Amino acid sequence: MNNEKHSKVLIVDDAKVNRLILASILESNGIASDLAEGGRECIDMCRKNTYDLILLDHRMPDIDGIDTFIELKEIFETQGRDIPVICHTTDDAEKNINLYKAAGFADVLLKPINPQQLSDILLTYLPEGAVADNTKKSEEEQRILKEISNLPDWVSGINGLDTHSGIRHCKTSEDFLDTLSVFVHSISAKSEDIRQFAKEGNWKMYTLRVHSLKSMSQLIGANSLADIAEELEYAGRHEDIKAIDARTPELLKEYQAFSPLLEHLPDTNDDYKTTASTLPDISETTLSDAYTAISDFADCYDTESIQMVLNSLNNYHLPDSDQIKMDSINKALHSSDWEALRNLL
Repeated sequence: MNNEKHSKVLIVDDAKVNRLILASILESNGIASDLAEGGRECIDMCRKNTYDLILLDHRMPDIDGIDTFIELKEIFETQGRDIPVICHTTDDAEKNINLYKAAGFADVLLKPINPQQLSDILLTYLPEGAVADNTKKSEEEQRILKEISNLPDWVSGINGLDTHSGIRHCKTSEDFLDTLSVFVHSISAKSEDIRQFAKEGNWKMYTLRVHSLKSMSQLIGANSLADIAEELEYAGRHEDIKAIDARTPELLKEYQAFSPLLEHLPDTNDDYKTTASTLPDISETTLSDAYTAISDFADCYDTESIQMVLNSLNNYHLPDSDQIKMDSINKALHSSDWEALRNLL
């Protein structure tokens, strides 16, 4: 007899990348999820479906998290249910956690997403037995070790790289190597950007670049680099010039230490080329999602993430007009012509 209890969580966030990251972490814990990109869609889904937990973004363009939560409470009261709602917000709001709880939220999940914090929330608020048991976690561990064994020998000699963490985030050895390639080929341009924005005192752009570096470092398992980037992201948001001056050289030194990997990895710019006609045609939904993701990442000047989207399109045959546009986007990306890139979108 199977005593496993199946739970479902509703993820509400206007940023697609956040929805996908949260869904991936939930899946690794054996939890199914539905996705909503705004407050209105969340409200409609909660009228039609039953959820055990809701992860609700605070800041959304159509209806913000507070107004959405107020409507949800009315719906749950009418239905005679009490569903825990977790406020999903930036770490700037950490000092206001008690205010969110006072407003009725069960708890607060801080961005950037911490998998351990999310796992703790799942264990606290989902029914007993809903989270994946140790057997499944052991199976996942075996899968990770198998993917690590598929990596080329030179990867094991990279200082500062936790391949276990990288495979856990990237899922497969192939995706890990693709992500590592994007990371390494961005070192020169991104290092210069970070150095120049710090020199100019352009803290908004400095913070965006350091945030992007932190995210990519976490993704490949460059944990020490990610920790420094996280500290400098906080310093950039608060314009802590003393901390920025003290630690930026350390960040750049550790970042550039990965440059020798260039000899092992193909150029991501060379990889992006017109796909062969033998590849499957891309669906309208996938193509639309790709444009949306590129647009979202362009707003954050996130070079690596845009490159990853472009690389993923190599697996499909695109209509001629879209192939030309993607080629132009790739050209604009590698010349750092953000105005041209946005015009193309």
